[in-house]
Amino acid sequence: MVTSSLFHLAARFYGWMTAQKTWRDHCQKLVEGIPTDRPLRIVDLGCGPGVSTFEIARVRPAHDTICGLDFARGMLEEAKRRARDPENRDLPAGRITWLRGDAGRLPFRDGSIDVLTGHSFLYLLPDRAAALRECRRVLRPGGRLVLMEPNRTPSIRKALRVSRNPPFLLSMILWRPFSRLYGRFTPEALAEILDAAGFKEARAEETLAGMGLLARAIVP
Repeated sequence: MVTSSLFHLAARFYGWMTAQKTWRDHCQKLVEGIPTDRPLRIVDLGCGPGVSTFEIARVRPAHDTICGLDFARGMLEEAKRRARDPENRDLPAGRITWLRGDAGRLPFRDGSIDVLTGHSFLYLLPDRAAALRECRRVLRPGGRLVLMEPNRTPSIRKALRVSRNPPFLLSMILWRPFSRLYGRFTPEALAEILDAAGFKEARAEETLAGMGLLARAIVP
């Protein structure tokens, strides 16, 4: 299975591969439709080199508190380095905090988080049920879980409908066999997993021209 050392070594390459417009645009979908009228505490699970976390911060109000969490030290180091890049200068210093943590033992108090997001996160976990129990524990009543995960059915050719940008195509080319190894989802299966974990209003829809799934659920 996936190890922290593997992601530590691959952090710079993964950052280059995902820091492109198509990937970023779809990261912003993780927080679409989430209220903006009050401050929220948002945690981006499995944030990797920070691309998804940067995009969440870019589209959320300044009063939100945003944290990127990952279990690989190298990924967090790369995220902090990228936070200083010119492409992220529009984000004020201190807009994001970074935290090393395990999805099976999240370092947050019960009911202390408003929104949990994760891009390419759940499918990699050896114990998905345990991670989802932790997600439910730390989310407040009415809190939201939003995940983007690999879809089981489409072929890699569908990626061409989204973008012909080389880094994006490479990310999809690698995502398909990697997700086949660790386990993809159908929309129905992903929603059922969230239902079984005690979430309500769980639903999943296709995104990335069917390459991925965007799932949303709420804590009762």
